Amino acid sequence: MQALIRKPVFILAPLALGFLLFWAKSGAQTTLVTLVGTVADEQGSPLPGASVMVKNIETGYTRSGMTRADGRYIISGLQAGRYECQVSLQGFMTEIQKGLTFAVGARVTIDFRLKLATIEEQVTVTAQAPMVETTKSEVSAIVDRIKIDSLPLLDRDFSALTLVKAGVLATEYTEMSNEIRSNAQPYGSEDILTDGVSNEWVGRNIVNMAIPADAIQEFRIMTNQYEAEYGNSSGMVRSVLTRSGTNDFHGRVAFLFRDEFFDDVNYFVNHEGYQGRELRKHEYEKIPFSHYNWSVNFGGPIKKDKAHFFFIYEGTSHREYSTVTSPLVEKETVPWNRTNNQLLLKFDYQLNEKNCFSFRYGLNRPRDHNKGAGGLYTKTTAYDSTDVAHDFHLNWTNYPSDKMMNEVRLFYSYESYAIHSAYDDNSYHEVRPSGYFGAWPNHPQECSTRRYQLVENFTLFLGDHNLKFGIDASRIYMAGYLNLYLPGMYFFDTDEPFDRNNSSTYPYLLIRSNKTMDIDLPYWEVGVFAQDSWRVTPRLTLNYGLRYNYYQIRFLDIDTFNIRHFNPRLGFAWDPIGDGKTSIKGGIGTYSQNPQANLGLIVGIMNQLDLQYIFYPGYPDPSVPSPFVPPTPVEPPPSIYKAEQNIIAPYTVQTTLGFQKEFLTDLSFGFDLVWSKGHKLSRIENDNPIIPGTGFLRPDMSKADIFVIRMRARSDYKALYVTVSKRYSHRWFMDIAYTLSKSMSDVEFDVSEPYSYDPDGWDRMYGPTDFDARHRLAVTGIIDLPWGFQLSGLAYYRSALPWTPFYLTDVNQDGLLSDMEPGKHRNSRRGFDQFYLNLRLSKYIKIDRSQVQVFAEVYNLLNRANFGNILPRINSPDFGNPATAGDPRRFQFGARFDF
Repeated sequence: MQALIRKPVFILAPLALGFLLFWAKSGAQTTLVTLVGTVADEQGSPLPGASVMVKNIETGYTRSGMTRADGRYIISGLQAGRYECQVSLQGFMTEIQKGLTFAVGARVTIDFRLKLATIEEQVTVTAQAPMVETTKSEVSAIVDRIKIDSLPLLDRDFSALTLVKAGVLATEYTEMSNEIRSNAQPYGSEDILTDGVSNEWVGRNIVNMAIPADAIQEFRIMTNQYEAEYGNSSGMVRSVLTRSGTNDFHGRVAFLFRDEFFDDVNYFVNHEGYQGRELRKHEYEKIPFSHYNWSVNFGGPIKKDKAHFFFIYEGTSHREYSTVTSPLVEKETVPWNRTNNQLLLKFDYQLNEKNCFSFRYGLNRPRDHNKGAGGLYTKTTAYDSTDVAHDFHLNWTNYPSDKMMNEVRLFYSYESYAIHSAYDDNSYHEVRPSGYFGAWPNHPQECSTRRYQLVENFTLFLGDHNLKFGIDASRIYMAGYLNLYLPGMYFFDTDEPFDRNNSSTYPYLLIRSNKTMDIDLPYWEVGVFAQDSWRVTPRLTLNYGLRYNYYQIRFLDIDTFNIRHFNPRLGFAWDPIGDGKTSIKGGIGTYSQNPQANLGLIVGIMNQLDLQYIFYPGYPDPSVPSPFVPPTPVEPPPSIYKAEQNIIAPYTVQTTLGFQKEFLTDLSFGFDLVWSKGHKLSRIENDNPIIPGTGFLRPDMSKADIFVIRMRARSDYKALYVTVSKRYSHRWFMDIAYTLSKSMSDVEFDVSEPYSYDPDGWDRMYGPTDFDARHRLAVTGIIDLPWGFQLSGLAYYRSALPWTPFYLTDVNQDGLLSDMEPGKHRNSRRGFDQFYLNLRLSKYIKIDRSQVQVFAEVYNLLNRANFGNILPRINSPDFGNPATAGDPRRFQFGARFDF
């Protein structure tokens, strides 16, 4: 689990703590390959009764089948990997195709033309699997082992390679695992699977356990139009396949490091503010920085062709700094560090062709110290976090007959985290127009999550139909505690330093509580689906299905059997030429997101609050009255938190139309048109707000705020994806992914609230999303050079993101310090674009059957100051200037010993 702290605009109401679970983490579907095709003679006549055998050349596992009367065959349940395929029939030459590589979750079409038998009884052909999946409707991309191993990958986080695919969005290139989005959906709308089971923390629907890059065989990124077996996402799904052992013993010892000696410093460290004078080296301090990553993996046979194992351990030690740019403190850099220890162990066993088993255990133990400061968040807002996660996964794939396949998965995960202030859990949080101080008002907090998951998928091959039925059921328990407004939070309307003799420097409000809140939240998550892949003609395939989603969350009343919890999906794939290299595809469908547990916790925890408002409190000790204005303690009626009745889970309606063509050997071009409309997205409405213009009057003065979770938000996403892909062959590879998009919404999170209580407040919230970059372009490549050298690189460009200006004060007197410019909508202005160029140069040295690789990587080669968050307060001295800048140029060096 990785820490992710969002910095919301704080308001007077306790809803500022809507991000109840600040701690960010982070459906079960198949990862298996299906091989289909036709066996015919040289004249094209179908050959029934031909034997088709597929063998994994690394593990020796085999699967076989027979062609039907029409010459068609289908073999399913294959693990992604390298294969050879043999076809034989009496009276004809046996044909063997070697060099086939099947990707995770692929549906591959390979046809055979057998020659009549002569003296030579066998023909061996070296071939590649088709680049175009002519029977699939989904919009997806594969990142294989070669790319994971060879491209520059900062911190060895595979999520960086997600971002270089079309349709994937992030505010910052360096913000990976939990800040990746798609389809104009709010935070927590995506899903991630590991070996076909959930890797999601339902608190905020984000990554639960980080997987070491060297433990990943490959992963598929499905942005749109995926089939009914995939659920719990209104946006993108990432399906990760972990590595397995082979018939040969193989291992690796690796070490990577970075430090400040080679790196440049952040823009705001060596400049006098934005566009200020560049400082000389003796005028600033270069804060110590280091990153060490060490790992060892080993795998091989327990019994050849039957049982295999794979083991990996990875450790990380990271020491860095955050740059505080608040004008309220002297320029300061805050050092922070992270350590992590990860382990993964996997066993695979093929009892026979009919039964395959696997078991995986994972461990993750990250620790963060002094994290969370930077930008307007000063040193004292930093926090410490500890985390531990365990995964246990058992899988059984069974083939009752050649026409049936059954998959059973059992999964258990346990995750526990704790967050505390790095300085003082009992310090007051202070909110000023240009800076934040003290412990976060929802720290400390500790929480554990247990997930029990059962997956049952059954596939039936009937003629031209590939029918699949399944159920995925998870029972989840969350338990812990949370301190909220304890000891309290001060609000100031000035940036002037505190002067006990100046009344204008005192805070105008203190909100405090005296109670620790308990977390106790059970959660049910169940999906049932039926789908069919129907081969209407040899060139046309229809993919259609229906998924039902059942969710039960304490404190939420979900309309379980509402028709919108049923997700119909219809797609087509047409090979207009019939050469297996061209596909016109598209479809329409609905995609439901599992509601975040955070929604239930808001209702369950916030109603435990016993708040006290003190206007014009004493400072810094509230027990000592202000000498100017006597403090006015107010214990108003408690704010009420509830959710609407008959909740419908958020969902999107997605429509796609695409084209893909393999023009030359190993070179393909494609484009996809995407339209995704989001419905029933969650937001927080106030049914008893302060009436604008009054400063304190409410419709019902006998009550305080009445916050209601309602599923009324919406989104709209239109995009064009363009991809060019050169498969790795002849010593080089290249991928180009371009996204032209427009992303609109009125929410960014599950608990988004309006910036104003004016009658048009929610209408003005509808605007470009925080991720709405009109253009995104990513280019990745690998080229093998002479003398054992290899050059690889990644270039990433993103056009400017939008931002919203706010006034310093409550202009419309509705109690919210987030008033926008008159007549403007949210995100009415644009900030800065970003460009990163990362390169790696490797040298391979062969030593008998082993290999040593040494390499150097450079990130942000051009040392471009990629500015990020904007200072949004109108009339403040730095209004419109960037508050943060991305990573400067950094070098990473590494060595690997493969044996």
